[in-house]
Amino acid sequence: MKNVIVVVGAGIIGQAIARRVGAGKHVLLANRRQKSVDVAAKSFSEAGFEVSTATIDISSRESVHFAR
Repeated sequence: MKNVIVVVGAGIIGQAIARRVGAGKHVLLANRRQKSVDVAAKSFSEAGFEVSTATIDISSRESVHFAR
């Protein structure tokens, strides 16, 4: 399996961090709002990143556990 970077929070700061440390890695973008991760994933894909998304509410144990 490739190296994977998980970014919880697909906002501007999370995206900047993922771009900086995600080169050559699979990027998993997670956020509470599906629309946010979809927009970010499109941008990452267009920039050549291998990316997948998850909708996660980190304040909910069940939500985080489900995403595993």
